[in-house]
Amino acid sequence: MKNKLISTLLAVLASLILFNCSSNEKSGDGEVVKKKRREISMDKRAEEQKTKLFGNLGNNKSTTFEFSTSNVLWRASLESLNFLPLNTVDYSGGVIVSDWYSPNLSNESIKIEIRFLSSELKASSVMVKSFKKICETSKCQTKNMDNSFNKKIKDKIITKAREIKILDETNKKK
Repeated sequence: MKNKLISTLLAVLASLILFNCSSNEKSGDGEVVKKKRREISMDKRAEEQKTKLFGNLGNNKSTTFEFSTSNVLWRASLESLNFLPLNTVDYSGGVIVSDWYSPNLSNESIKIEIRFLSSELKASSVMVKSFKKICETSKCQTKNMDNSFNKKIKDKIITKAREIKILDETNKKK
């Protein structure tokens, strides 16, 4: 992975140098060059974020099942949302989205989205967004839920992740 990363960085550096020396910038077409630099920079940052979030999955031949079962935040999130129907569960994209859920046949339903920003066991590693849909006759209105609700969900996930981690460490000692 280090060789691949070094090769990628060298390719990006070489591209930047070539773009910097190109005649497009001198001929007044500097916006094209700036746009290409931003695209390269964004691609590089996306790759770095992917590596930070999911580790070195390519070289160790681990399966996605092994990853999802070893990530305590992922497992805790699924367990915390086990009462909801899930619409999207994408561990490679780092996102879980529930379907609309109404506990009783009311005109209100909720939807929860969880994004994983890091695999570290801390509150800043998880972002929770929730939405409330209120339908009256044929008109529905969707609103963001308040931050206190999102914080409760996040706290539940972090607490569950700590419990799972302690249990995993106890089982490893046996």
